[in-house]
Amino acid sequence: MGLHKLQKKLQKIFSHPIPANLDYKGVENLLVHLGFEAEHTKKNHIKIKDSEGKEITLIVHDNQINNKDEIVKLKHFLEEHGINGETTL
Repeated sequence: MGLHKLQKKLQKIFSHPIPANLDYKGVENLLVHLGFEAEHTKKNHIKIKDSEGKEITLIVHDNQINNKDEIVKLKHFLEEHGINGETTL
């Protein structure tokens, strides 16, 4: 995935209103690019971990993050790491 597409994905995560769904593969590529680990832990669950071991688990349906609460959880996790919609990759 090119840098331009990753940048668009980051902006979509932080867009208003909150997106109804996000393609998980694109989000996973973005998270790995940002230095996070993404691990499929069990059916429909993805664990995102930073270098210090802080983690969140997201629920994925049909390769989509389509629950707004999950998207908000992802946004807050990124914000805790100094990443927002204005961050340049």
